[in-house]
Amino acid sequence: MTGSAGVTGGGQGGTGRWGTAGPLLAVLSAAVVGGFLAGALLGEGQIDVSQGLFLAAAFVLLGGGASAGVWWWNRRRAAEFGMSAGRYLRVGRQIRRGEAPDDPAERPAAVDIAVRMRRALGSSSRRRAWWLWLVGAGALLWFVSGVFLVVDGRYAQASYNLVMAGLLLVNLMTMRRRRRRLEAAERALGIRAPA
Repeated sequence: MTGSAGVTGGGQGGTGRWGTAGPLLAVLSAAVVGGFLAGALLGEGQIDVSQGLFLAAAFVLLGGGASAGVWWWNRRRAAEFGMSAGRYLRVGRQIRRGEAPDDPAERPAAVDIAVRMRRALGSSSRRRAWWLWLVGAGALLWFVSGVFLVVDGRYAQASYNLVMAGLLLVNLMTMRRRRRRLEAAERALGIRAPA
């Protein structure tokens, strides 16, 4: 029992194979449900099970391919720092929470992850403003089309559009929190001056 804990990375639960199988199963399950609902309910006013199964299979293939690609990329990045992919992903989760790893061997990977996250979030205000406008416009379009579908009596399609609008709005609302957490991690790593 205790011998396997050291192998998976410090005895923390959820690391190793089972720690990575959970998110993969969640992605594939969401792909199956989302694909089936999109195919079966978004038809021409009737439920089409065969179209739902076809889109579910397509979503599973896309989700599985994307997950495999992300896993391969993370393994390659982790190998550059001499650590396992699970440990590398754990360091990434710490950075996303605004924390720095305590282990000095993990700090180079943490700095690399923080730098890439900063680049992805867009450090320039001009790029960030463009992104905010784009996401906001997308949310507005999904919302307006959802309202028109409700008026037209196509409730399944309207629900889908309103959920998509909500997801875009959640993305907008959590962006500031992600920036604050990244800044906290950068200060803890010593790559950003305290405010």
